[in-house]
Amino acid sequence: MTVQLDLENLEKLQELDLKTHDIRNEIENIPKHIEEIRQNVNTVRVILQKEENRLADAESWRSEKEHEISLQNELLAKSKSKLQGARNEKESKAATREIETIKKNIQDHEKEQLELMEAIEQYIVAMEEHKKEFSELEAELALSEKDGNERIAQIQAELIDADESRKKLTVIIDEKILRLYERIHRRLPVAIVKVKEPICPGCNVNIRPQIFNEIIRGEIVHTCQSCMRLLVYYTDETLNSEEDEKVSSTVS
Repeated sequence: MTVQLDLENLEKLQELDLKTHDIRNEIENIPKHIEEIRQNVNTVRVILQKEENRLADAESWRSEKEHEISLQNELLAKSKSKLQGARNEKESKAATREIETIKKNIQDHEKEQLELMEAIEQYIVAMEEHKKEFSELEAELALSEKDGNERIAQIQAELIDADESRKKLTVIIDEKILRLYERIHRRLPVAIVKVKEPICPGCNVNIRPQIFNEIIRGEIVHTCQSCMRLLVYYTDETLNSEEDEKVSSTVS
């Protein structure tokens, strides 16, 4: 096999490796995405629990206020009876003071009760919003878990296929060139770059004219003296040829 064919197969290998790298990242990100949604669910669950406790406390306070108002009204009725049965000015004044004090207490309690009722309404509105959000997040979590598990299974199958394709490619590439590629690929995901002028597109360093001519001929494997990437000649004709291959593959 010629060096040119080895380089072409290396390009296919790199394309496969980059695709494999992407889908491995995807399979790692799926559980992270699901966990983020699960944390959001738990966050809203905690908020709802706090709001439920706050509402229960407010309802309890309102009930206490109602009871207190009821007691004050009973005291008010007794004080009014005292006033009606007052036998002298002293008893009348004392009963009047009692009535004024009790009325003031009732007004204070009613004001607090009104504030509590307004707060309860706000709590209920906030809870309804968070209940809706919680329900939507739970549905999103269930769907994400379902889709995520299906996608993981699909990716695992793709990885098996990619591994088989990789094995088929590696056995037909010159061992020395393959080792060089593997060494570069471990350091740089994109180990092969296509050049159509005497400049490395990987690091923008100039390529010597003699080296560039040898790259064009494709008879010797060259690496960039700066970034150490493998250099492959690339022309518009190469692009057209690759596009024709893709169209042909799609039609067939």
